[in-house]
Amino acid sequence: MMKLYGISISNYFSVAKTAFLEKGVPFEEVPTMPGDAPEVVAASPMGKVPYVVREDGSTLSETNVIFDYLEEIQPNPRLYPSDSWEKAKTKEIIRTVELYVDAAARALITMVYFGAPRDEVAIKSQRPVIEKGLGALKQLAVFEPFIAGKEYSYADIAAYFHLQFTNLHTTKLYDWDIYKEDQALAEYNERVSIQPMIKQVSDQLTKDLNAFLSKGRS
Repeated sequence: MMKLYGISISNYFSVAKTAFLEKGVPFEEVPTMPGDAPEVVAASPMGKVPYVVREDGSTLSETNVIFDYLEEIQPNPRLYPSDSWEKAKTKEIIRTVELYVDAAARALITMVYFGAPRDEVAIKSQRPVIEKGLGALKQLAVFEPFIAGKEYSYADIAAYFHLQFTNLHTTKLYDWDIYKEDQALAEYNERVSIQPMIKQVSDQLTKDLNAFLSKGRS
């Protein structure tokens, strides 16, 4: 059985875990913090989670690569469109939400997750970066009814968790709920939030994150 390494409060780990569950591929969850520990870097060269270890000890990191591997070993249920162009457009949405939405919010993570003092310069400079990323994502999104089209896909898994991560930052630092100002995005979030596997993983993430943040405040 493959092992999936990471921590439940990580949106990226939650994305990979949801993909495994949607595909019905058996896995063992191994709680692991990202960082420079030799055993982590040996499996994930950038020290990031999630990463996967097979029974033979070989490793795989990066959620997009994990998506592709799962799609190869377990074609059904299909989570990429069969059409080559639509598949590429789905991947375009995934990369956009990662690189320009999640990453923009992630620059502020120490203030939200780890109790660092407010850095007003960083907060002010990062908001337009987040706004631009959200604008790019909404330009690509089709919401018919899913983010890449008629079929539920890896793009929905990635978008759901990365947008939740972003909204945690915007609400805390800007008093800005990204869903309240965009009805289409809010309705999309509601549709995707009730997908059984997304709900299961999201409920666990929320529970564990609240405990983590409460511990940091105590």
